[in-house]
Amino acid sequence: MTTQGAGTYKPEYNLLSDAYLGSSEKIYKKLQRLEKMAKSENWDFKDCRYKDPSRSLPILYNYLNFTYDRLKEEGKLAISADSKAMCFNTGLQTDLDNDIYAFFIENSNPHKQPWYFVKFCEPHDKELTVFAGLPDIAEYIEDASDLIFDSKLLPIRVNYEHIIRDNRERFHAVADYEEYELRQSVESAISRVQERVRRNYKIAIPQYYPIKGTKTSTIQLLLPLCLKSPQRADLALVVQKEGKAYLAKTVLPLDWAYMNSRRIVRPDAEWISI
Repeated sequence: MTTQGAGTYKPEYNLLSDAYLGSSEKIYKKLQRLEKMAKSENWDFKDCRYKDPSRSLPILYNYLNFTYDRLKEEGKLAISADSKAMCFNTGLQTDLDNDIYAFFIENSNPHKQPWYFVKFCEPHDKELTVFAGLPDIAEYIEDASDLIFDSKLLPIRVNYEHIIRDNRERFHAVADYEEYELRQSVESAISRVQERVRRNYKIAIPQYYPIKGTKTSTIQLLLPLCLKSPQRADLALVVQKEGKAYLAKTVLPLDWAYMNSRRIVRPDAEWISI
């Protein structure tokens, strides 16, 4: 999938350079407000290794940044006729199915970011009346077939030296394994997940991956890697379709995998949220 951008291409976290979000304390209060506005969902890491006591709701924070990146890329940011206000559709909804928007005003400090974040709004809020029309949600999928694991391309091709050696610190569940023992465990887990995905393609979860340094992005698929118990995933195996094959690209902790996949849609597969 090729994407278009203007000027210097920056695939992620454009919001931080385009808008002042407030002090750490204020932005996280606003995130807590958004969490209460939106339909109930878990926005925090579950693994204590990735929790930061000074930063609550990390998945929600990253979701907003990822969403803004894609909307900017798609040209879906709404700017008022007098150029003094901007808003974007967060992609989240209230319990009554009202879209939730992030609302900004022109930054009074010309030496800072051009926009100043004010609040999250619903369509009927007076702040949004300065816009003739309200912007649409981000879209990531150009070809729906990218979302479906094609079992005809099995087996997955794996560079085990890269997967294991370059990501050794992520294998917490089997941290005491020697490298040979770990490779045997990973090979067995990949063999099992290939049989699972042949029978149930829904266990493969899509994630949107902007390729840094280029103006391209791709859809990757996440598969559960069960190293110690067939009932519980320890990591997510990231696979990417290239030509007539799936290549294993890396492994991710489940919290990271959930955060990455959430930018497209709330994942349905149970293995990634247990």
